[in-house]
Amino acid sequence: MTLRRDVLAAIDADRGSFRPALWGLLDEYDLALGRTPTPVEHPDDRTEREARFVDRLRALDDAPIGLTLTGPAYRDTPIVYVNRWFRERTGYRLDDLRGRNPRLFQGADADADARADFREALSTWSAVTVDLRNRRRDGTPFANRVTLRPLFGDAGTVTHWVAAQEPRPIEGSDAGVE
Repeated sequence: MTLRRDVLAAIDADRGSFRPALWGLLDEYDLALGRTPTPVEHPDDRTEREARFVDRLRALDDAPIGLTLTGPAYRDTPIVYVNRWFRERTGYRLDDLRGRNPRLFQGADADADARADFREALSTWSAVTVDLRNRRRDGTPFANRVTLRPLFGDAGTVTHWVAAQEPRPIEGSDAGVE
């Protein structure tokens, strides 16, 4: 199977949302899917690399925790990608989120200390883990533990941020209610 067919099959469950964003990312990062092999590249090597790429993409989208990729802080950390778990948990499609800051999930009851920890991590390019109470698209609350980590480029600067979200019970609710 070609990479294009594999990628489309992997994301077909989320029609109309993930696919345009994926192609935009591939174009943005100049990842030509149908290019011919260079003289130093054997066609079988390329096929193997493409298969690994598709496997990684499937693993990210099918992960049992929330995964979010955002852009650099100097651009207000816009959302680039969220996996299926996160989309289902929040009720948003990727198209609704792409380009927006993750602050959109905060309600009036957002924890000021957790927000301060996030701001400090962003300004010092460091990792942080905090428990947050956020809001779904329909306004209902949900709690999660978020681990935020910087991704560094070749120049040693932060190019993106990745966050992993795990569900947590909301304080003061019945056990297990999120």
